Amino acid sequence: MILVVGGSSFIGRGIQDLIKEKPFAKEFIFTYNKHPENIENKFQKVKLDLQDEKDCELARNFSYCIYLAGNSLHNMAYNNPIMDLDLNVRNFLNFMKHFRGQLILLSSQAVYYGLTGEIPENIIHYPTIPYGISKRFQEEYAKYFYKIGYLSKLWIFRLMYAFGKGERMDRLIPKCAKSAVNGDIVKVLGGGRSFLNPLPVNFVAEVLVNALLTMKEEDNEFLEVTNLNHSEKVSVLDIVKFLHTIKPFNYIVEEKGEIWPVSFWGSTEKLSRYLKKWNISFPNIWEDLEIYFKNLLTNMREKNYE
Repeated sequence: MILVVGGSSFIGRGIQDLIKEKPFAKEFIFTYNKHPENIENKFQKVKLDLQDEKDCELARNFSYCIYLAGNSLHNMAYNNPIMDLDLNVRNFLNFMKHFRGQLILLSSQAVYYGLTGEIPENIIHYPTIPYGISKRFQEEYAKYFYKIGYLSKLWIFRLMYAFGKGERMDRLIPKCAKSAVNGDIVKVLGGGRSFLNPLPVNFVAEVLVNALLTMKEEDNEFLEVTNLNHSEKVSVLDIVKFLHTIKPFNYIVEEKGEIWPVSFWGSTEKLSRYLKKWNISFPNIWEDLEIYFKNLLTNMREKNYE
């Protein structure tokens, strides 16, 4: 059986959508803490509070895990670094008191903050923002558990930016859709120059599931770190301007105001090799963005979103 920790999350819901018609879907068990409704009833689900060490004992029953849990809010890490460390590091340590086996760990390219340009996975760097620090700590603990044998195989994915069904409504694309419906003004800070190189959530899910299946088939020791972002350089302003051509909305571009501009993007050389092996192509993000944006507009109008 395969445990998906954080199975009710944005990415967890993407995995559900991907595998629900697959014959191996019955092998997956999705965890939740507060939102069981985010896990479809056709899947096995179990409550898991990672802050509760007793709850974490269920990890003993599994040899395979996709770990998606943790804080995803950069601002929260800035305002409350202790809570950020709890969610990203302490909770992971609680889980690893009991889990032994093969792990897919979803990390973040926030570990590259302070760098500029295209970044390969083997760069040695200490991030310059609290969120990046906690994610780096989580990665290093995972590598430590691999080294001492708690993890027989480990694959770390550093995600840059995902979009799609189930994402928070305060993120960029839903904010643009909301503006198109009710006239809110979208502020694009830092001139919109920050890179996103985004990927649709279904593609992210496909990569993670294929990675798990590949890792399970490996006979030898396995430790891998892979960037997870599109090969095309795409900025915040690129996306805002594109969405505006689909349905106009109010936005203003301000040169200042962005606390942590993203001046880097992950090299996709390694990811591309795996995609070729899996016979998967990078998605056309402009087509995916248009479909998702139009769906958001329709749903918001139906719900009289304000």
